[in-house]
Amino acid sequence: MSEHATTVTWTLNGKQVESPPGLTIMEAAKLHDLEIPNFCYHPGLSIAGNCRICFVESNRSPKPVISCSERIAEGLEIQTHSEMALEARNSVMEFQLINHPLDCPVCDKAGECVLQDHSYTHGPDRSRFEENKTIRHTKKLGSTISIWGNRCIVCTRCVRFCDEITGTGELCVVERGDRSVVDVFPGLPIENSLAGNVIDICPVGALIGEDFKFEARIWDMKKTSSVCAGCSRGCNIEVQSLDGFAKRIVARENPEVNEWWICDRGRYDYRYLLAADRVTDASAGGEPIDSDTADSSLNDLVSENGGIVGILVDPMMTCEELHLVNRLSSTLSDCQVAAWSTADGEAESFPNGFTISSDLHPNRAGVGAIIGKDAFSTVAKGLRRSLDAGDIDLLIVFAGFPHPDLEKKWIESIGKAKVRIVFSLQSGSWCEGADLLLPSTAPLEKEGSYLNQDGRLQRVRTLIAAGQQPFPSELVRLQALLTHLGERPRSVSSSGVFRELASSVEAFSDQSHSTLGESGCVLSSGKSAVGSMGGDA
Repeated sequence: MSEHATTVTWTLNGKQVESPPGLTIMEAAKLHDLEIPNFCYHPGLSIAGNCRICFVESNRSPKPVISCSERIAEGLEIQTHSEMALEARNSVMEFQLINHPLDCPVCDKAGECVLQDHSYTHGPDRSRFEENKTIRHTKKLGSTISIWGNRCIVCTRCVRFCDEITGTGELCVVERGDRSVVDVFPGLPIENSLAGNVIDICPVGALIGEDFKFEARIWDMKKTSSVCAGCSRGCNIEVQSLDGFAKRIVARENPEVNEWWICDRGRYDYRYLLAADRVTDASAGGEPIDSDTADSSLNDLVSENGGIVGILVDPMMTCEELHLVNRLSSTLSDCQVAAWSTADGEAESFPNGFTISSDLHPNRAGVGAIIGKDAFSTVAKGLRRSLDAGDIDLLIVFAGFPHPDLEKKWIESIGKAKVRIVFSLQSGSWCEGADLLLPSTAPLEKEGSYLNQDGRLQRVRTLIAAGQQPFPSELVRLQALLTHLGERPRSVSSSGVFRELASSVEAFSDQSHSTLGESGCVLSSGKSAVGSMGGDA
């Protein structure tokens, strides 16, 4: 084969195929829609080749070869379902199961266990093992992770993750032979910022998250593809919920953003959805009101105001909500729109290139692209000066922060507005004295899109089923308000609002929710919007 060849011609199950050079047999077979069973292989980790379940028959070896490490070559002939290959895989499965406990009914991995899946297609239907099973430890490896050692098949995925991805190396394999099991070094629990990923990549139920233990069954939960709102990186996640309540957040693969990983901050930060200080009901002057009364009050307060209006948006809002705010501001005779944010977090970088942003706002770039690049800086300073001077007759505040760490000066300033409408996720001093307080949707409850720090626009989807929303979202209330003001004929879905946004803001032109797909797309002018937003006021 020429060193400049662009493809390799080889034979897969009797059919001649072509694949890019340098691929392993397993990788090349997958490109041809053929999955070879595996345990220890993971595309984001180095090849260990120790589970042996990926055996195939090769014309270049008298014995079966492992497809995860053997690479394709010209003239190679591979059989994945020959008698030799199946017998080898069946023997491996029988060996893997001799010490494995039969606790699938109580295992949290049941329903998504790779060992469970392969046991149906490989190996005998009963055990020939008559000796006593080897018992291994069950213990906590860290504050969020426990190990059921009897279930461990020593694939070393978790060990390689801590060595190669985080570079922290807390995990190792101790003992030998059938006593081998994963453990932590004495006095060094696994507490790094990406630790939860070892739970995701464990192919069996050996590593279990303490927050999810005995919480729900995977087949009962609704799975929602969304975007993490923990920082401006915009990692792709899958929200798993039961009866409208989030039970677990796991990483969703996106090679362009987060590969296969998410940080623990994004993974575990969803309990605020049920926090005691969560605003769930509307109130006027401190007195509870029903949803219909709240909508009427919102319409009246805005339509009857004839003075100067200020709108303060937050970077937890979706691009669609920000567009509706823009539409609202254009209908009012004298309106200023600015943005505010909470304090920054701590940035962190890892050896494989994964980074955690210090900017804790998922749509800061969206605010810059839609509201304006100076929304957090000069415009915000101008709105604060107007508030301090008592010039703002009506102030509409959006405070959808999951963990508000707001500047005291801002809270003092917004209290000086003559009339104040507040959309808030949690109760706080910024809500005190509000003429109308409305509940705000959390990021996991929103429908729309976020623009991340790299200018990539991605879909955000709600975990709440249609018709089960406890209160109208900002998307619904803002459209109803615009309809009341005669600025739109009716309310539409988030996709419809995005089409309006795409037609009015050049950076979003030629895009729709459909074109974003599952991994999003980089806007042509997104990066320039991100880079020129300026700091907070």
